[in-house]
Amino acid sequence: MESVRRLTQAYSLAPWRKQLQVIVFFLLILVLFALVAGIYLNVSARAVTLGHEIQNLQNDIEDYERSIADLETQLALLRSTSAMEERASDMGFRPAGPDDITYLSVPGYLGRQEAVLAPPPGPSAVGATVISPAYTESLIDWLKDTVFYPSGLLSEVMP
Repeated sequence: MESVRRLTQAYSLAPWRKQLQVIVFFLLILVLFALVAGIYLNVSARAVTLGHEIQNLQNDIEDYERSIADLETQLALLRSTSAMEERASDMGFRPAGPDDITYLSVPGYLGRQEAVLAPPPGPSAVGATVISPAYTESLIDWLKDTVFYPSGLLSEVMP
């Protein structure tokens, strides 16, 4: 009994221990809050950085698409009929007349074959659509064939 009394007296004489426990608990909560806030700020900063990188890449893509469109426009101008005729005349070419054209016959060449894109007009023979018996057979018919008359299945298994 004496030891219990000494123990309670020791705790009652040292209130700083209770204060220390409260302070440690408060500091632990504060450290955990700071840790969560730090992680949140880190993740947010990374997300913002990646967002800016994505925007920069999208801007680069738009710039490339714009430059491709400009190059296609320049190519179309260079391939235009008037530009080609002007360059050809600058290089000394002139339009070919009927007397300037020579036709050659090549043995074995049959020429362009006529492309048949559609059947000739007229009545077309509509064939009856064939549906597999597996799709037209009812469950009862299938059961009759397989359960009551299994000879068809046995013939498939036999060598």
